[in-house]
Amino acid sequence: MSKISTNLGKTKPQNTFVKRETDFEPGLVKKCLAAFAILCVLCTMIFDKTQAYNGTPLVITAMLVLIGTAVYLKINDKLTWQNVILLILAAGFVLRLNYCLYTVVSATIRHRQHDIFDFGSGTGHSGYIEFFYENGFKLPDFNPTSKAQFYHPPLHHFLAALWMRILTTFGASYDRAIGSIQFLTLFYSCCVMLISERILDLLNIIKKPKAIALAIIAFHPSSILIAGSINNDGLAFLFMMLAFYAAIRWYKDPTTKNILLIALSIGAGMSTKLSVVLVAPPIALLFLIKLIKEKKKMAENIRQYCIFGCVCLPLGLWYSIRNFIKFEVPFNYVMKLSETSDQYVGFHTAYERLFDMSYHPFENTFLNRVHTGAEYFEYNPFVSLIKTSLFGEYKYENVPGGVCRLLLIVNILLIALSIVAMVYCCITKSKCLDRDMKIYIVSYHLLLFINFIVFSFQYPHNCSMDFRYILPTMITGALFVGLFPQQIKENTKKKDTAVVNAVNYGTIALVSVFCLLSAIVYVYLGTKK
Repeated sequence: MSKISTNLGKTKPQNTFVKRETDFEPGLVKKCLAAFAILCVLCTMIFDKTQAYNGTPLVITAMLVLIGTAVYLKINDKLTWQNVILLILAAGFVLRLNYCLYTVVSATIRHRQHDIFDFGSGTGHSGYIEFFYENGFKLPDFNPTSKAQFYHPPLHHFLAALWMRILTTFGASYDRAIGSIQFLTLFYSCCVMLISERILDLLNIIKKPKAIALAIIAFHPSSILIAGSINNDGLAFLFMMLAFYAAIRWYKDPTTKNILLIALSIGAGMSTKLSVVLVAPPIALLFLIKLIKEKKKMAENIRQYCIFGCVCLPLGLWYSIRNFIKFEVPFNYVMKLSETSDQYVGFHTAYERLFDMSYHPFENTFLNRVHTGAEYFEYNPFVSLIKTSLFGEYKYENVPGGVCRLLLIVNILLIALSIVAMVYCCITKSKCLDRDMKIYIVSYHLLLFINFIVFSFQYPHNCSMDFRYILPTMITGALFVGLFPQQIKENTKKKDTAVVNAVNYGTIALVSVFCLLSAIVYVYLGTKK
């Protein structure tokens, strides 16, 4: 086999923040962003979402075109890492689009949605969206806890209602406008892919490590599922990753413009879903590190922190303050299901929920839920995380069980690899991650995970243990998996090439199989109803 092009991954010298090592220019990111936006608008006009659309021929054709493009570039010695990454992003878009096309959301149909309820019911996320559709930007004049999901900040629901109003004004049916909300969430999911690329670039994770990490992010089932979910999870996820990216950018180039980007990201995120605040403590830790290390610039840093607070706090807390003043709704209010609910699992002890495996939880590939045929509701949060990261809270009866089972096994191996990679990358020297970045990334990853465990005990119901609550850990985990082979190479003696090669090819093989199986499952899912 011929070697990959000598142009593959050519980089610029690492001198400043602006002239950092990269294989994907910022201008190209803007072009990709514009391309995704245009494609989402075109899909809104082309596809009628009131019926399930079998996009299997479309996605297979698109994937064959991408594979053919890769082969053509390889033969002509033009398969640069930039092109590899573009092909990965394109494949990620195709998979997300296909999922949205066959996942029906209309006035009365809800495929794989969370807390939407029927449009017209006046409650749930659907009722919240319809409220703004009918009343403009007028806020609810009643206690938001009296209707399910109205306690959430309104940014996503307002944007969805505005999108529906635009479509119906130009002649789209009401049902079609409802289904087209998915093209908004598709766009949000695509933006997360681009932000992930920027994060990796800022950390100087380039070439093969970047391609490995982005492949996981682009093909990960949870990121495909979120693209078709019309609740506020997708937009909240986007703002969390934008804030995460902006903090790294500010740390490397501490300007007022960059700290304002952090403030706007967190503030807008908290105007979408209050749990976005979880990105704030790791960023505050980064602020503290910068303050301690740069004592000569303390006055300037404090000035920037004050600007950050003046923008972030009002933007993020205005809705909570309003509800507290008008209706005495607690700032940390979350709707809680009753203990009489069939999903209640609080009667299990803490030991049973965390450590008891005697009931063989992995006998069932999908999340154990009584109404999907299981004998009990899943109560172990670790098991639930593993399963819902692949299949959500659903059961894919039309997908071959062997494929789903194999994806579950590969996912467990990939999670184990990500944990090993994270630990190894943190205890060894790295050309990409300095100590401060390691602290920042790992503290965010652990905070989300710990908060998830606490949340699953505070709200002990089956639906409270979904991977969608800690989606950013998919990106931080992918980051370390991508970096792992390079880190091994940097910290292993030359004579131990066998170890380096084993880690390198083993990681590539595992990630490749994971991506292939994920694509098969989520293409096959749309072929039958």
